[in-house]
Amino acid sequence: MTKVLNKRPIAHDPHCYVFQDGDRGGRWYLYFYDQERQSRHRHSLGRIAPNDLLEAERKGLAKYIEFKTKSERGEQIRTLTIEQMADRFLAKQKKRISSIPHNGISTKRYLLMEHHARWFLKYAGQNLRPIHKMPRNFFANYETWRKEAAHQEGKETPRQTTINAEISTFRRMFEEIAIQEGYLNKDSVPTLKSVKISKDKKHRRDDLTVDEWKELERSARLYWSEGRTRWNDEGEINKNVSGKNVLTEVLGTSQRAKNQKIHRKMLYLAMRISMESGIRIGSLRKVEWGHIRKNNTLSNTDQKTWILIDVPAENTKTGRRYTINAPVARHLEELRKLTNFKGRNDLLFTNQKTGQTFSDRIWKDSLCEMLVEAGLASWAEGDGNNARKVDIHSGKNLTWYSFRHTYITFQLTLNETPVTMVAAQCDTSIKYIEDHYFHYRAELSTPTLAKGRNTLKAATGDLEWLQIRPVEERA
Repeated sequence: MTKVLNKRPIAHDPHCYVFQDGDRGGRWYLYFYDQERQSRHRHSLGRIAPNDLLEAERKGLAKYIEFKTKSERGEQIRTLTIEQMADRFLAKQKKRISSIPHNGISTKRYLLMEHHARWFLKYAGQNLRPIHKMPRNFFANYETWRKEAAHQEGKETPRQTTINAEISTFRRMFEEIAIQEGYLNKDSVPTLKSVKISKDKKHRRDDLTVDEWKELERSARLYWSEGRTRWNDEGEINKNVSGKNVLTEVLGTSQRAKNQKIHRKMLYLAMRISMESGIRIGSLRKVEWGHIRKNNTLSNTDQKTWILIDVPAENTKTGRRYTINAPVARHLEELRKLTNFKGRNDLLFTNQKTGQTFSDRIWKDSLCEMLVEAGLASWAEGDGNNARKVDIHSGKNLTWYSFRHTYITFQLTLNETPVTMVAAQCDTSIKYIEDHYFHYRAELSTPTLAKGRNTLKAATGDLEWLQIRPVEERA
């Protein structure tokens, strides 16, 4: 029981007062009763001489006003530090980790948020600072600081989309901890504006050009999937005196090498199926043989080319069940010849030794190797057997997802497939495709716009006047 000495009431509030604690050497405290929440608080006023009543009353009144203001705004009286907020947020997210699709978050998603939190704390610096003392413009310079910090650590400049993802996590910290638990209200949260991205960058998805895809497919089929390479140690293509490629075996002849060659051929087929269907790589990795069926609406001849893949809702990013129609019968036929796991519940792509799905590392490393073999990338500094790293010559960020992006782009631009059909095939929205993939180029639209118009009359002159530049170009 606290021994209250020299009790000094706060004017106009009989429930609050300044006092000395006789059990703590006469230290001065403020007793504050929060009428909004009906909670009691005792707050130390710091180093004040036991006999300095005026200083105690001054500090007590200042702290009372701070508490009263927070109470009226609906905020918690007790404080929360920047570090505590980040820790509570991560602890809350960790509890949401689940291996059941669409029933929480994945371990990868949690680790990404943990990475964002580390940047948050690095930027904040004074992590023991109470969050209610963070000024509104606290994050105004985050973008500039983030890029400079990356350079100082020898890392690549973060993309604007990466910075926006981090800022989005920061917003969630404040919303799910600071606001929901009553430490701040919405009006007192620091401003967290997303980085503005120009339209040409905002709507771009890294994909392959026609020539890049042709070279990647050819080299992966002829060399990489066969366990051979055309390249020498100096990074040049080996050729004999007649100009033909000289191939080098890279896998050997052991049983392990034979399994690796089978895995390479399977991953080559995964690339082909992805390019022919537009399926998300995450969904493709979960497809079972029982998800595949014939398209009975087609002729017997077409049924040998086109196959239906029923993707269950739990295997999709959107949580929706949908069906893909794709000309992949030949690829699946080759895959069945390669794999030992052909039951209805077996995955299409499995490690032939364990029967389990290929690891993330196998998927990532295989794509790196295919890109290098195709001459689209070179091994990067810091590359090693435990972490394959490449420098892509075009500067693109090519991943397994890029095959889906390429499929969508090719369907829209080369095959002129209606955007509604592409959206349904790829389990996404028309707006998303229009925002991220459909780049209208007027100079290439003539064949499509001219369809069905056989009576168009041509101009009779030589059209020299078309060479006149627009006014804005002459200015």
